[in-house]
Amino acid sequence: MAKNDTFQERHLLRIEDYEFQDGNGVRDKYMIVLNRNEDSAFIIHTLTTKQAQGFNPLKTGCSAINNFTFFYISKDEVIGENGFSFELDTFIFFTNNIRKQSLQSLQKYPEKNVILQDVVNKKFLKELIDCMLNSIFITSEQADSLRKSRIKL
Repeated sequence: MAKNDTFQERHLLRIEDYEFQDGNGVRDKYMIVLNRNEDSAFIIHTLTTKQAQGFNPLKTGCSAINNFTFFYISKDEVIGENGFSFELDTFIFFTNNIRKQSLQSLQKYPEKNVILQDVVNKKFLKELIDCMLNSIFITSEQADSLRKSRIKL
């Protein structure tokens, strides 16, 4: 599979040895490709954690604390068409976390470090997009792109 083929809509990818943009280290990171076109992709990163740090939702789905909307995935919740689930509780925050990246910029990751984990199921992605569309942190460009993606599901 050519590398650009890895960054397809609904792909859940694990980037091994991901370098954080804030310079705060390197670790494996997950990303979901929300949509893509010929030269760019909208992606969102996920954070797996052992500590909820004040966020303790009871079940997988969209949650809000005050005006802060986020998506929570409980560990072992199957979100992939081939049975993928996270080993730890996982949070998807929308603040500065949805990025439009050129496919060329995604080439910075060595091919061996980009691992297709699964294709997220449509029900999960619809719920995630609906949650994002209710977030105050989504730009109008992101909202337009997300609505187009949701229609295709």
